[in-house]
Amino acid sequence: MIISSALTIGQITFILRVAIQILTYISLAVLGTLILGNAPRVASLKTHDTINRIVGANSATSSTIKWLFNSLRRNPSGSSNLILILFFSLSYTIFASLSDIGFLGFYACSVPGPTTFDHIASLTSSSSAENFIRSYTVNGTDLSAVRTYHCDASAVAQFDLGTSFYNCTSWSNSTLSDNDFYEGLNGSDTDALMLRQLTHRPDKNDSFFNFNTFYIGPTPQLVLQPIINGGLAIVPHPTGVRMVAGVPQLEPNTQVELSDALALEMDVGCMTLGVVGVKNTYDISDAGNDFMRTRDGWRKYTGPDYMQDVLAKTVDDIRTYLQPFFNVSSMDGSGMIQSFNSTNVMFSPAANINSHRLLRSPTAFDMPDTGFMANCTAALQQKLGIPNALDQPGTLCSLLGMGGSRAGNGALQQGFDRMVCAASTQLNLVDATIHVNENRNVSLDFSRIPSALNYVYADFWTTETRPDNGSILFDPRTPYERYTLTPDSKSPSTHFIAQSRPPISGGQGSAGNAITSIVPFILEGDLFRDNTYAGMTALPEGFEDVIIGTERLVEWAGQVGGSYILGSLVYNGWAALDASRIKVVSTGGRIGSCYKPYYAIGFIPLVLSAGVVFCWAVILLFGGSLFGTGKVKDAYGGLSTYSAAMCPGAEPSATLVVWESAPEPHLRPLSDGYPLTVNSSSTALTYLKSMDS
Repeated sequence: MIISSALTIGQITFILRVAIQILTYISLAVLGTLILGNAPRVASLKTHDTINRIVGANSATSSTIKWLFNSLRRNPSGSSNLILILFFSLSYTIFASLSDIGFLGFYACSVPGPTTFDHIASLTSSSSAENFIRSYTVNGTDLSAVRTYHCDASAVAQFDLGTSFYNCTSWSNSTLSDNDFYEGLNGSDTDALMLRQLTHRPDKNDSFFNFNTFYIGPTPQLVLQPIINGGLAIVPHPTGVRMVAGVPQLEPNTQVELSDALALEMDVGCMTLGVVGVKNTYDISDAGNDFMRTRDGWRKYTGPDYMQDVLAKTVDDIRTYLQPFFNVSSMDGSGMIQSFNSTNVMFSPAANINSHRLLRSPTAFDMPDTGFMANCTAALQQKLGIPNALDQPGTLCSLLGMGGSRAGNGALQQGFDRMVCAASTQLNLVDATIHVNENRNVSLDFSRIPSALNYVYADFWTTETRPDNGSILFDPRTPYERYTLTPDSKSPSTHFIAQSRPPISGGQGSAGNAITSIVPFILEGDLFRDNTYAGMTALPEGFEDVIIGTERLVEWAGQVGGSYILGSLVYNGWAALDASRIKVVSTGGRIGSCYKPYYAIGFIPLVLSAGVVFCWAVILLFGGSLFGTGKVKDAYGGLSTYSAAMCPGAEPSATLVVWESAPEPHLRPLSDGYPLTVNSSSTALTYLKSMDS
């Protein structure tokens, strides 16, 4: 049963306590009135004694206040101890009532559970690790047929005139079923990860070459929120995506702290070109035109600071190149100039991200895009100290844009805002804190550690002998790539790495392949040319009037990056089981009672008064001053003190006493044999009221 969704336990307790006290005081006052209204005129001395005690208890507070006031005003020579004790007696009830304020501090809360220890990906046994690996390979894969390799070093080998490869000089190999092969792998080693959909690829040269097939690419959906999957924490953010490897599968209200963990960081930045394509939605004859903004404010940028100047230079160069394609005399009042010819962008009424090509002369043979993007990539590589890729270099810059429906000039239009985007990838060693709250939301916080990065690249290839001339043909396959990070106080804490587009045509299938391909996959058009990923370029805004901006495109790129990591990589089950267990700290989840300490001030007066009273009592007790107080209590109680004077030699319980009204209301004892002339069943109230009238 829900009591309240707004009040805390302490507040409810306080309200009930106050209500109960008020009800108690009112009820006691009513009961006292009922007793007085039913007090008999004629009763035994013992009966009148009991009623006297009740009346004394009900009037004790007001009588004490009056006595203290008169005593302090007249400065009596009596005992000051009595004054102090009566003051405590009077204030104690007030302090007890004030103590209810202290109950406001109680409230229901979530308290931590026990601390546990867990493996990466929450694997607990060899069977669970094997099943984990099988779940990420092609269904039915024989793990003992999938060859796996570790390469510690490589060197250039010359095989033929003009043919050279990076040949591994220190190999070790086994199969995916061999758990011992992954023992002792550093958690910051990419060989501790594996590609998804890994399986053996039958080949005519299996006796000499053993190749695997695998998948490198995104899942069918964007990763919109941070997740933990397969031992990886994947966290998209407004300007990219981060991934930390070696994470247990955390439950709600738990947290782990990882030391020397491998972190992949992809940053994305986009800047507007100030060129937008527009067409009328309902005019099928309108092919659309490009418009160039010339007024201040056309340049918008979202992304890391270190990319902004490189993109600004690229944008300025492109705008200079585009100037001849626009009719300056067509400038309108908002500073927009229209292109001479129709636009070349692909329009859609649905919100979308797409690539675009620069305008060019019909007689031009070369695509100008390539040169601008190559210059942009080279400038960014030089600024960040990124080495050239050993394989086919991948671009770090691309022409992207955002389109969709928009309202303009009183009509529904389709627009496309052209932008230039860039991305970079880092592999770093980090100390990370990963937390999952009660709503299963994942948060990641980390600090980079100075570390040394070791990169090993080795080519895979097959050979064929040409039957016509006996020459050997070399067929390159997907190379082996491995990154290893080790703590080193003399090394930098950030490591930007090269991006490349290795052939995905079978090979060993190393996790490093996915890491070096993430930026080219997003920027070089695979998403836009392959219908497999068509759904990823559509935005949830749909056909609504879209607010086009760099913020949305950069955010989208981070979500694609998260999907790419999720779809390509997973922690190797054997490496996860071999790694040290990780401390999992509970941050709450069980319902408990908590207290806000500052409300305890409500208990202080009562506690201090009680302390003084008990200390005083202990002092008097050891001094022998409290022994025999029971006799004084009996002597002071009710009418027993005056029974000897009223009824000499009589037993109080057997002596009848009657109320008389003259000269003032008083009790008079009835002697034995004295005739009873009054109504013995009448009450004192009835009699005294009748005398007043």
